Amino acid sequence: MTDQRPPDPTQSGLREVPIDGLRPTQLTLGLSEVRRRAKIMAALSRRDLLALLEEKAVPCVLGPKKRLYMIDHHHLCRALLEIGHDTVMVGPPRADWSNLDVPTFWHRMETQGFCWPIDVDGNRRPCIKIPEHISELTDNPWRTLARGVRGKAYSNLDTPFQEFMWGNYYRSFMTTRLLQSDIELAEKLAVKLSRLDEAQDLPGYLGPK
Repeated sequence: MTDQRPPDPTQSGLREVPIDGLRPTQLTLGLSEVRRRAKIMAALSRRDLLALLEEKAVPCVLGPKKRLYMIDHHHLCRALLEIGHDTVMVGPPRADWSNLDVPTFWHRMETQGFCWPIDVDGNRRPCIKIPEHISELTDNPWRTLARGVRGKAYSNLDTPFQEFMWGNYYRSFMTTRLLQSDIELAEKLAVKLSRLDEAQDLPGYLGPK
């Protein structure tokens, strides 16, 4: 008889941790994306949800005072809280920088591309301004726009903060009013802007077409 028991996550180095114990590494997120993910996950059985969380283990860095800093899956964590689920799976830390002081730690995080201290207006903020809890991150409609055209405007790469980079690029060409009044037009414009030479240094650039 085939063993139908689910795989033991500890065999792959995963462990369950409370979302409250994870520190964000960005200032904003796309709330539309959070709602979309929350709706999908709310419809899953508990078994399927746990399988998803094992597949989407949150990558982290160990920082000062042994705190875990998530370097991806902020939207996943926020969506889980929306549906009343308060834990995620994490693997071994990508780096152990717990011996560093706070300024040196954040400098290392920026150098490695592990944080995104850019606000919704494209302004760089001190990393210490990043909220301590995922629930405190504010909405970034430019990130939502970038997620909406991913695959059409640029290819999806395993690059941290890729959607934020593209969203910040789109922000320099159009207004927030356009996003609020005609998202379809904004997405069409974003696809065209993605083919310009100005975008060639962004991750996932597809070239002129």
